[in-house]
Amino acid sequence: TNAQSDKVQQVAHCPHSEMVWWFPKSSEQYRIAGELQLIGPDHSDSEMLDARKQMWGNLSDPAREQFWWNPPGPYHPQPELPAGGRDTAGKVLHPPETFLMMLLWPSRVDYLRLTDNYHQVDILEDNTWSARP
Repeated sequence: TNAQSDKVQQVAHCPHSEMVWWFPKSSEQYRIAGELQLIGPDHSDSEMLDARKQMWGNLSDPAREQFWWNPPGPYHPQPELPAGGRDTAGKVLHPPETFLMMLLWPSRVDYLRLTDNYHQVDILEDNTWSARP
């Protein structure tokens, strides 16, 4: 995500979040709840910084360019953007400070299969996952 977006302040205020994955072919749904964590360039864990750098490299060129755009607000002429987030030799540039990796650390997974109405909830307590029918 972009450090200039409103969601960064929202996550700082309330990191609890949920996401849903729906698979239409199998009629399955996963609802995952947990805490969000933002990983920026000043993070202390080198493993997380490596993951952030890899994620940056995996973005499409147009997606990388957006991190050099002006922040949302009144119109300002755009600065010259590095095409595709690459240098003149075509090599992907290092992630700018505006690029944050967002992680969802799950604490609850709610699974629903609509073909037979099966439902299961898995909860993380004391670093152990347990299933609840």
